[in-house]
Amino acid sequence: MLAHHHRPLPAGGRGQQRLIRRPAAAATPELRTPTPGRRALAPSATGDDRAASAAAAAASAERDRGLALRAEAEAPFRILRLVFSGFSVVSASIALLVSLPQLAGALGGARGALQRDDVLVNIAVDAGAALLFGLLFRADWQARDKQMARIAREEALGALPLALANGKNLPLAALRGSARPVLVAGTREQVEAAVAAAEPFRKELQRRGVVVVAAPIYEEAEGGAGAGAAAAPEAAAAPAASTAAALSDEERKKAADDLLRWRAAVRKPAAWREWFDLQIGNSKASADKGGAGAARGLFVGLRLDGRVRSSGLGIPPWGRYAAELPPLEGEKSWTGFFSSFDGRV
Repeated sequence: MLAHHHRPLPAGGRGQQRLIRRPAAAATPELRTPTPGRRALAPSATGDDRAASAAAAAASAERDRGLALRAEAEAPFRILRLVFSGFSVVSASIALLVSLPQLAGALGGARGALQRDDVLVNIAVDAGAALLFGLLFRADWQARDKQMARIAREEALGALPLALANGKNLPLAALRGSARPVLVAGTREQVEAAVAAAEPFRKELQRRGVVVVAAPIYEEAEGGAGAGAAAAPEAAAAPAASTAAALSDEERKKAADDLLRWRAAVRKPAAWREWFDLQIGNSKASADKGGAGAARGLFVGLRLDGRVRSSGLGIPPWGRYAAELPPLEGEKSWTGFFSSFDGRV
């Protein structure tokens, strides 16, 4: 028998080279590890943005919910009227659509069709009902839009800051339920004239919780509105300071309390001026935004619940306020549940 000799493969043969190359080709590519700083900063920035967006959305939702609740409290049956009017419009429209084929059958002389006069009467009734309830729905919806806009302006007004005679700063809304603020805006001379006109009625106005809020926001002199408004608390307290030396401690305290319940001044006059300009723009009696207010002065009287009772140009009707507003204390006082019925002015 012939012996078969197997030639050994060389060390660098093809088979061995393939065995060596395959693991090298299938090797996993090297992964790049991001730097720790980049890895930590990106999620942090995204998380801060998401948190800020969530907080803003929550604040907006809370504000809208508050406006809706206040609107519903002022007009509790409006939602029912809107629902009733809306369903009536839909019902009358469906009936009108059903009457159209009946009219076609009556005009074509179809067997079993209704009389033409009866169909015309039904169409007239359905069209009239749809039109009537559509107008009622439209009127209620427009009234709701105006009410929401007014409430939004009143809430914006309540958030504006003011300074009491004792130097304490607080938002205007903090006076709700305890005072009826009357805002007097204009130049310094106009504000001083309006405050001076209120002095003869001061006692009666104080009994009714009227607090005069001076807002010299249209100051044209050097220093601008900011200087005029910032100096208002000091100007209000100047008469009391000039006579403080001649008064006893009890009289001085009484005078300070009396001034505290009578005078206040605005802070951040630019924000107040923006609100007054918006109020002028929404007023039907205004032809220009800001010109008439700067020329004659403005006033806004508020109720105990913070709603706007009256507004206009010139000096507030102090005599009517003193005669028609009910006092905060005594037999004729209207507080609590009756705070929204506090006078005809």
